[in-house]
Amino acid sequence: MKRFFALATALLFCSVASADGPKSVYLVNFKCDAAAYKNFASMTLEQLNAQFPEGSTKLARYHDLTSGRGIILIETDDPTLAIRHVNPWNEMCEATINPVVDDKTALEILPKP
Repeated sequence: MKRFFALATALLFCSVASADGPKSVYLVNFKCDAAAYKNFASMTLEQLNAQFPEGSTKLARYHDLTSGRGIILIETDDPTLAIRHVNPWNEMCEATINPVVDDKTALEILPKP
């Protein structure tokens, strides 16, 4: 669990930029039931990656298979694309979507002591 937390923390605060300039990153925390993982296991990586709407990029997806929990990091300029990715799984998974920022942006936002 400590490795999972360290990896998630490192990914959350990495600096993300694209050729078009900085994009927003959204953290999806999910918990899925056994039916979702049965569905997931029946798919190929190509099919899974094709579920991300055009205009969004999967930066990472990690699973804790013992609890059914995991995270996805999605990069996009349009937050509705992150929602569009998650919605088809809503019957089998609970999910939250939160915008996250890198260290540089956090330092720009936070008040100085």
